[in-house]
Amino acid sequence: SGYRTTVENSVYVRRDVARRGIGRQVLTHLIDVATVSGFHSIIARIESTSIASRELHTACGFKLVGVEQQVARKFGKWLDIAVLQIIL
Repeated sequence: SGYRTTVENSVYVRRDVARRGIGRQVLTHLIDVATVSGFHSIIARIESTSIASRELHTACGFKLVGVEQQVARKFGKWLDIAVLQIIL
């Protein structure tokens, strides 16, 4: 398939252990594994108000490449999804 060189990630850290560097360790390892595995890019789709996740990805080299507007619903509200990407 034409997309075989791109992967998508989701990183979740429990709130009670947040802000301890766990997310950065996981995401950095994922980037390293994707690189040595021959992937060209990683995409992250993050709920747009999830500032911590967006900041984590940005700190690891991801760039905002777009926003998918009102593509999800949670607790009766429409959610926008920020799309971030890193070229390896």
